[in-house]
Amino acid sequence: MKIFKFLFVIPVITLIIIFQTSLQNRYLMASEIRDGETIFRNVCAGCHVRGGSVVLKGSKSLKLSDLEKRGISDEKSIAKIANEGIGYMKGYKYKLKDGEDKVLAQWIIQNAEKGWSK
Repeated sequence: MKIFKFLFVIPVITLIIIFQTSLQNRYLMASEIRDGETIFRNVCAGCHVRGGSVVLKGSKSLKLSDLEKRGISDEKSIAKIANEGIGYMKGYKYKLKDGEDKVLAQWIIQNAEKGWSK
């Protein structure tokens, strides 16, 4: 009888360990993506100080009215620009992890709608 208990307990413990490991891996993968503010601070803020303002002369701002004038006030357009670049701005597809372009685009749109005020 003891051997049956032993043979039952081992697979159960193994399944529990596998399940916990899989949950931890999912958590680590989900946490690898940075939030929009962190991405902006690390990648964009060097030129786009305080959001809408642009450091380089002749560059475009991230104010909502400017984004709308240029037809790039949607998530897809901003994500594409973040990856590929536009004008003098180079693309950052090698600095952005999978999905971060969309997170960044959403964050830019939200802040542009608020007028870049905290």
